[in-house]
Amino acid sequence: MPQRLDDHEKRIGELETNYGKVIQKIDSMERGQVELQNIVLKSSGDQKDLLNKLIEHSLGISVKQEETKGEVSKLKISSRKEIIIGLIGGGGITGILVSLVAFWEQITKIFGGN
Repeated sequence: MPQRLDDHEKRIGELETNYGKVIQKIDSMERGQVELQNIVLKSSGDQKDLLNKLIEHSLGISVKQEETKGEVSKLKISSRKEIIIGLIGGGGITGILVSLVAFWEQITKIFGGN
């Protein structure tokens, strides 16, 4: 009987040691997840800034962001004028003229031409 108690004590000691190692590994994983989350958030913010610069550059629309708890931002365009300038200014006029020339026959048929 004393040998069974000794074995039992030995097994309890091993379990306590293993439990401590498991707790250390869990703590390490939690720290890694927090670091990864910070990296993803920083990367997301950088991509958002680059996208806003691209929109401002290509369309000439000033981007104003409304922060909602730092997670999501919404694009706000302040006037219709900015939308029209953006669509026409970014090659829009050329596109409209090319489409008019390309589809001139269909356009004249729709509006009562020959």
